[in-house]
Amino acid sequence: MDGEIKLGSQHYKNRAKKRKRNRFLQNAKSFGRKGNFGRGAELDKQQYTYLVGILETMTKQEDAEERLLMANNVLAQLEGKEIRTASNQLGSRVLENLLTYTDEETFARQMTVFGDNFRVVCCDSFASHVLQRMLYVALLRAVAPLQEEPQDDGEPVGPKKQKVSNERGEQNMWPSYEYNLKESYGDEHRRQCREFVERLAKFALNNLEEFLWSCTANYVVRQCILNLSGLAEMKVTKVGGSADDSGTAKYLIVPEPWSKLLRDFNVRLMTWPQFANLPHSELSSVVLQILLQALARPGNEFQLQQLCDKLHREAFTKKNDVKKEEPESDSDAEKKPSRLPTIFHQDVAIRLLEVCIAVAPEGFLKEQLFPELFSGHLTELALSRSCNFAVQKLLDHATDKETVEAIFAELEDSFGEILRCGHSGVLLALAKACARLSCQQGKFVKQLLDALRCAEVGPDKMLTAVLHLVPTDVTPREAPKVHLHGSLILQTVLEFNKPIKFVTALLELANDRLAAILSDPRGSFIANAYLGSRFVGEKSREKMVRHLEGQYSQLVLTAHGSRVVELMFEAGNPAQRESIVRELSEQCAQLNGKPWGVSINKRLLVDTYKRDPARWKVAIKSDAKVERMFDKLVGAGKRRAS
Repeated sequence: MDGEIKLGSQHYKNRAKKRKRNRFLQNAKSFGRKGNFGRGAELDKQQYTYLVGILETMTKQEDAEERLLMANNVLAQLEGKEIRTASNQLGSRVLENLLTYTDEETFARQMTVFGDNFRVVCCDSFASHVLQRMLYVALLRAVAPLQEEPQDDGEPVGPKKQKVSNERGEQNMWPSYEYNLKESYGDEHRRQCREFVERLAKFALNNLEEFLWSCTANYVVRQCILNLSGLAEMKVTKVGGSADDSGTAKYLIVPEPWSKLLRDFNVRLMTWPQFANLPHSELSSVVLQILLQALARPGNEFQLQQLCDKLHREAFTKKNDVKKEEPESDSDAEKKPSRLPTIFHQDVAIRLLEVCIAVAPEGFLKEQLFPELFSGHLTELALSRSCNFAVQKLLDHATDKETVEAIFAELEDSFGEILRCGHSGVLLALAKACARLSCQQGKFVKQLLDALRCAEVGPDKMLTAVLHLVPTDVTPREAPKVHLHGSLILQTVLEFNKPIKFVTALLELANDRLAAILSDPRGSFIANAYLGSRFVGEKSREKMVRHLEGQYSQLVLTAHGSRVVELMFEAGNPAQRESIVRELSEQCAQLNGKPWGVSINKRLLVDTYKRDPARWKVAIKSDAKVERMFDKLVGAGKRRAS
């Protein structure tokens, strides 16, 4: 456990990427030894061995200048063989990564070669990935001068705020985003990149009827749409997945002619003779998802409204050819036939509806989508394995009290059933909507506690039921852990206008039991919600700091508990802060044996207190003054973010 934590918060994510890369490399070597030189286009042994060596070197290379030198040298060696190399699985992986760090001349040559072979490359299983990467790199190089500084300021541009992620899809070993936006390129090269993006977009548009149904070319079409909208994403959505699954998007400023090309894609798809069938096919549904997301930015409001209206009129509310839902389990098979609208009978169509909910104008969501698709069906949808996510998306994007109150009225008697189905995300989304719009908060708490049968029990049992989302009269086979949604629901309830019931329960809970909850990776964030809520009073915060006295020495021994210790130290008054440090000073040896303990020791000056408490008081005051001065200069929020 200790060794894992030392590797950092991104350890598991980075380890998974590294294992995936190493596995690909090991498989490539194994195939070479067997005389099988990769899937796709066959390479000779010498070239295959050369590419294996390049890939192995790339996994170890981190210096940008050395990457640039390697990329240019390798592509010079492959001159005249680019298309055949890209059509091989190993060659595709190598070229895809090298393109990011090529110089102007080399990249221009690659654009010319691939531009002259668009149709062949688009329809190839491996070369199409190289073309996608080339389009992405060309986008970044073409629009970099148009961007405002700083590039990654964290402020989204779209009409509905979304989290910004510069690294979405950057799963290759040499990421593109930062390097290509910040590197200096000549005006001529940027013009060539811009023309390449436009040329391929027009080619994809002219061949849309063919490319839409090709598994490989479909990805290129989606990348073109992303580019034209300025969506800085490399890995476009997989077939059958939702383009809005992650909720992250970064819009770049793009040239004005690109907006017209994007509108041409929209018009072409809306005038499709079989438009009503597009949401029900995996390939076409994902293109529509990408298009909706691309249109969700200022300047495209009319086009977005047109597409949403047409989808709603011709696909979402279509009455004919209603398919019966497949039973989700044996018990579901005995239920009455579903009377849901057609859109809810197919997973790919539901994913499209979710994206439409996320980007649709507020009036359209309130006046058309909700009353015509969801109203009267919410309980059945919330209990459905495939449809409950659409209900969550609806709650996440509802902006008026009337809609949330109508949803609550339909769901309030079904909390128990929803929990038994395991669809606790619906209740979490409902709680967040109640907190965001300040409505139905008291009723939500009552219905939740009634569903868990813990309204009249002690604080320990009540909090346990909420955190585990298990009713008090149910005995699980194994000791339950803190449920992610249970912890998030409790955190959200603490943001309600009157969270007194849960504040009192937390303060009445035995401090060793509370410390155990706050040491849990999921439970520790309850401390953030408790101390950060506007509706938890100052006295209640101080009571919490006092309540945990005697447990700080245990909390600090875990990674998440140590973070809680620091939060409590910040929230406490001077006497409580000294009491916390006094308790920690008794654990100095153990404290310095943990990486997070060393950080706490340095931050709270625990060693200084152990040697001389009087000196500690002076030092901690001086440190606080410096911190306040720094906050005034750069802003507390910016300092925390950095």
